[in-house]
Amino acid sequence: MPDFRPDLDAAQTWVAGLIDAVRPHQLDAPTPCTEYDVRGLLQHIAALPDKVAAVAMGGNPRELPSQVAIDEDGVGQRYLEEARVALDMWADDALLTTTLTAPWGPAPGGAALGGFVMETVAHGWDLAVATGQDPEADPALVAKARAIGEHALAEAPRGPGMPFDVPVEAPTGAGPTTQLAAFLGRSWDRL
Repeated sequence: MPDFRPDLDAAQTWVAGLIDAVRPHQLDAPTPCTEYDVRGLLQHIAALPDKVAAVAMGGNPRELPSQVAIDEDGVGQRYLEEARVALDMWADDALLTTTLTAPWGPAPGGAALGGFVMETVAHGWDLAVATGQDPEADPALVAKARAIGEHALAEAPRGPGMPFDVPVEAPTGAGPTTQLAAFLGRSWDRL
């Protein structure tokens, strides 16, 4: 099982920078993640550290809220601090091979972390596109997130009502993060 801890840290650091660049007038803007506007997406992203921590502690992340209230000042810094505290709970290498409760059910801890890497990168792209920022993360990080997605979603149901929609065509010349978003079924139609 690969060790996705450094990748999750890199993804969270990238997303924290995107969060810090969000301006108040953008909070009600739509995002490619059809469930959320920018404010809702920030509330969802802010809920992820608790889920990462819950998995490490043997809890069930599905029992936690998918969104949490945020104070709109310093959201990125607080998210990064909470994300690093949650990631510190994964210091024991044995957690990577221990069967834990991932958001989708029982899985090795390392696979659960991989899922959080993919989700964090995807939501970073959502946020960047919705707020006019550069949507491209580090290509090496995105390659890992894409491999995780291809493995995890190879036989998973996709479409309306599912966490991921069917793949869509990426724009010509799209970078790797945008290609990942297209693979995950993100649509540009809402923007």
